[in-house]
Amino acid sequence: MILAKPVIADRYWILKKDNHKVGEIEVDNNGVVVKIQNTVKRYTTIKMLGRESGIEFAPVETSTVVHGNQAYGYDTGTPVFNVLWDVKHKLPLFTKEDKSKSWFAAGWYRVKQHRTWKTVQNPKLITLQRYTYQGPFHSKEEAK
Repeated sequence: MILAKPVIADRYWILKKDNHKVGEIEVDNNGVVVKIQNTVKRYTTIKMLGRESGIEFAPVETSTVVHGNQAYGYDTGTPVFNVLWDVKHKLPLFTKEDKSKSWFAAGWYRVKQHRTWKTVQNPKLITLQRYTYQGPFHSKEEAK
């Protein structure tokens, strides 16, 4: 049996068999794409995928618990929700409200905007995607 573990609710799952990753499921504008090893299949809905493929979906683990003022050991100075680690960019991310869609990077960063380096705490993720940055750092002094 293949188990689909949710990574992003209702949008992206990792497929595991015997605790080893065997593929992924992704929802796009044209339906649902299932990639298992070198095979790619497309379904119109998640329900159709579940009926035809025999993949079992694990329940979504949601957390509404406030994690204090830290995300992965970086002080945020504000209560944090939905803490996650961006593996690709190596960033500790969080939201400031439970249902927020704005992501912030925990810690201190040096961000270069228009030829000037600025030291900022908890910049929005989109800022780090648009500009050159250094960090995360645990303190303002360490960032300078």
